[in-house]
Amino acid sequence: MRFSVMIWPHSGETVEPVVRLANAAEEGGFDAVYVGDSQMIWNDVWICLAACALATSRVLLGPGVTNTITRHPAVTANAVMTLNMLSRGRAILGIGAGDSAVRTAGLSPARLSVLRERVGFIRALLRGEEVQALPWEGAREGTWGQEQRVRLAGADAWGSVPIQIAVMSPRSAAVAAQISDGVIVDGHMGGNFEGARATAEAVAEGCRRAGKDLSSVRVIAALDAAVDDDRARALDKVRPTAARNIARKPWLPKTLGEEHADVVKAVSEAYRFYEHLDLTAKHKGLIPDEVAMKCCIAGTPEDCVAKARELRSAGVTDIAIFVTTQDEAYSWQTIGRFAREVIPFV
Repeated sequence: MRFSVMIWPHSGETVEPVVRLANAAEEGGFDAVYVGDSQMIWNDVWICLAACALATSRVLLGPGVTNTITRHPAVTANAVMTLNMLSRGRAILGIGAGDSAVRTAGLSPARLSVLRERVGFIRALLRGEEVQALPWEGAREGTWGQEQRVRLAGADAWGSVPIQIAVMSPRSAAVAAQISDGVIVDGHMGGNFEGARATAEAVAEGCRRAGKDLSSVRVIAALDAAVDDDRARALDKVRPTAARNIARKPWLPKTLGEEHADVVKAVSEAYRFYEHLDLTAKHKGLIPDEVAMKCCIAGTPEDCVAKARELRSAGVTDIAIFVTTQDEAYSWQTIGRFAREVIPFV
């Protein structure tokens, strides 16, 4: 099993905490560092990743995750290609339909069909292909100099970038497996055996449909994390993320959607995206311990080892733990304790 770190670069902070946490992840032996993309509440993802590229030498680097709504896919293709050049071949592209980044900008997530089309467009550009320009709002037919066939200069040298797609349902996971190198799911589909098993089965079905080797697609559980000798203190740290893990999700395992239907309803009504994954969010008070434990990898070191083993047995190949610059000291502790007390025992 591989372990990575996802960093939330809260606005109001400088970029330096992101870089320090990326360095801690690299020193701790983690495989990759992702940086969150939510332009209205966090610092810019690509600037943070560029800073991390210059400060690290081994870890893979990428957005965790960007989307195809707030930036034209051609812009994203160029950004990740440039990151790949800057990091000397260490870039990965985490991408999805859009969540807090689009909602806080007054926009809507991409439909699955649109996401599939735009990921295919990005993939083709990164391969150095010349492709038909995407239909886009603001493009007026007949504009002078407007190209209908487009290509990405430099892709022949630096365009080889793995693409991982974040999804929120087994149906989306099956589609993502067909067109990507990895499927990313958060706590409702990746934080418990039932959800993780459904995800892994959907990925296997997608690979079967596409004629792909199952081993070519990573199954990545992206989970909020906290390691503490005091289980209650660890669970308090992850409640804001557990709230998003269950709020208005199109699919929930029975152990969340039915057993905790009252909690799902209350959180869905209370959730505010300007408090997204914020340690001070009011909606965190709605999350009981049982839900936090089903959506996250948190508790004592023994709790976290047991959860990682459970997810591996369900078919998860990677765990990406969330940390935040909002509490850099605790995030530093989480990375260090995972490296020393969890990963070696999974």
